[in-house]
This record gives sequence, C-alpha cells and structure tokens, in this order.
Amino acid sequence: MKTDKKPEGRVPEQDGDRLNWRYQDKAYNENFKKWRKSKRDSIGFYFAENPDRLTYQDGVGFIRDYPEAHEEKAFGKALTMLGLVLVYRVIMDIFFSFLLPHIMERLGMDIHYSFFTGQRSGSRTLMACVDIAGQLLGRLLPVAVLVKHLEIPFSVMLPTKITNKPMFRFAVPAALLTAGVCSVMSYFYDGILSSLGINVSKAALAPDGAGGMVYAVLVNIIIVPIVSELCTHGVVLQLIRQFGDGTALCLTSLIIAACTYDMSEFMFAAVTSLVIGYFIIRTGSVITGIIMRITIRAYTFALYYLDYRIGSGYGDVLVKAFLFLTLMTGLVCAVKFLCSHSDKFAMTIKKGYMPFGRRILKIVSCIPMAVWFTLTFLVTIFSIKFENG
Repeated sequence: MKTDKKPEGRVPEQDGDRLNWRYQDKAYNENFKKWRKSKRDSIGFYFAENPDRLTYQDGVGFIRDYPEAHEEKAFGKALTMLGLVLVYRVIMDIFFSFLLPHIMERLGMDIHYSFFTGQRSGSRTLMACVDIAGQLLGRLLPVAVLVKHLEIPFSVMLPTKITNKPMFRFAVPAALLTAGVCSVMSYFYDGILSSLGINVSKAALAPDGAGGMVYAVLVNIIIVPIVSELCTHGVVLQLIRQFGDGTALCLTSLIIAACTYDMSEFMFAAVTSLVIGYFIIRTGSVITGIIMRITIRAYTFALYYLDYRIGSGYGDVLVKAFLFLTLMTGLVCAVKFLCSHSDKFAMTIKKGYMPFGRRILKIVSCIPMAVWFTLTFLVTIFSIKFENG
C-alpha cells in the first residue's frame, strides 16, 4: 500500500553523495556512477531514495522503502560471484602446489615436492614456470571472467590516478614501518605456535645460489605482488566498496590472509593488507598498493635471508640491526609526514545501509563463500608442519 504523504524526519541523502568518492578522481566517480546505475549490472547496488514515497507495514506504520533491503540483495549477489571466483582460485592453488609437481615428477621432469616437509626441489626454471602459471590461471583468469560478467569500467576496476601525492610519497616508509612492526609481533606469534609444536621455519623463503635469488626476486618479489594487488586491491576491493569502505577493507584483507594457507603468515598478511588497502583508498590509486606490496615482500625476503643464510652469531645481530634501522626510518618519516600533512592521512570511511551484524551474517550464510572458507581451512590444516614431522 503506497501513499503520497510527505514524510518527516531527516533530510534524505542526495544521490550524488552516495555515488561520489571524495578520494578518487573525477573520471573514477563518473564511471562508477555509470556502472552502478546500469540496469545490465546484476550486482551493482543503487538505491535512489524518494522522500515522497512511503510504504505501509503492518505493526510499524508508514515507513520509507528500506534501502538496506536493496543493499542486502545486491551484497548477496556480489558475495556469490566472489565466492565462486575464490573457490576456483583455491582449486587452482591445490592443483599447482600439490598435484602438478607430482605429475611432472612422474613424467620424468626435474621437479620434486615433499608433502611432509612442504619443500620443492629441482629445476628453478620449472618451478618458476609452475608458480607463474599458477598465479595467472588462479587469479587473472577468474578475475577476467568476473570483470566481463559485471562490465566494470577499467578506471573503476584499476584506478591509477594519484589524488593524494604527499601520502603517496609516504607509502614506502609506511610499508617499511608496517612490515617492521608486524615482523616484531610475528616473533611473539610464532613463539606461541612453536609452543604448540608447529614448525614456523621460513628457511624456504631464503633460497641458495644465484638461481634461487633470481627466482625469488622475479616470482616472489615482482610477479606475485603485482598480480595479487591487481586482483585483490584492484578488482575485488573496488567491487565491494559500493557496500562501504570498511566492509571492503576488512573482507579483502581476510581473503588475502586466508589465501596464504599458512598459520604463521596469517596475521602478518592480514595487517599489512589492511594498511595497504587504506593507502590505496586514501591515495586513490592501486599503484600505491603495488609499490607497498613489493616493498614489504622485499623487506621480508631480506629479513629471512639475513636470519637463515648468515651465520647464527652474525645473523642475529644483523637481523636486529636491520629491524631497528627500518623501524626508525619508518617512524621518523611517519612523524615528519604527520607534522607536515596530518590532514592528508585521516580518512572518513563511507558506510553502507546494512548493519554490521547483518553483513557478517550474510557473508557466513553465503554458500560459495562457505565452500571457499572450508577448502581454504582444510588446505591450511594439511599444510601445517610439526617440529618432529
């Protein structure tokens, strides 16, 4: 039952307020509006509030149309699509990490994988090809399907224009500071895991020889961070942003951390991803995330190399000196940045209509997301190596 009675209360939010992102450039906002309002877009949330339209609900009386009901429906569709993409990704990760090396070994190729130690050996070239193929097929292919289905404009999917140059210049020191703090906290976190008998050794991340160095730099420090940022803080973050920046940041960070399949890396990945996502939104560019991700990867590689490839006595001293220097560098730059550009750091998180509890319930009750989480949990459990295992 509808009526034309004029409602009283708050002034309705204007259409432009909901569809404009203050930290993005004009081209992003215009393309975002066009994409979100498109009738062909099956999961784009768009609710134009009409202050003259009221709906009568038994036991409640005259109310406006609930915008959260429209948002919840669109959010559910977005989660379904995202869940299907993530299920595909974890299946590809299982195939390239556990099955393909065994198949290649059976075919007589120079590559070997030990399920009990989790380590691979053999040709560096073959291992690099397997990792690169896994990254491309496990991430870029499903994201390409997602983009094609949703018809996301390129400028929305991968925003590149930097709208906050002072914070962009602070990105590398911030990445060093974040990585340093998280590394220190990981020391205590790994201690807890070790007390439970879980092996938290990172020796495999510090390869031997020139070939190992080239492999680590090419795959782990350059290719993987770029592909990861384009897919996660590019497409996925921008897709979920229409339901609120906070939801997008938390969900994206959780996905990145869960996809490490490593209990000892989970907290490190979650915190660093949350910081990177914040910088991406605040600077308006995914380029910020790529630079920060590469910086953090290079930082952890250097830290593990010093820890595992240098003699035990000198290694401990060098690790502590490295941590101290990077932490102090990041801290000094942070103080300098906040004193000069404090207004460039703070960010107003744009919220959606749905209550936080309902968002969590929607994520948990989404079947594809539940399947992905279950598979990811099982892979993580099977990847645990114990001290005596």
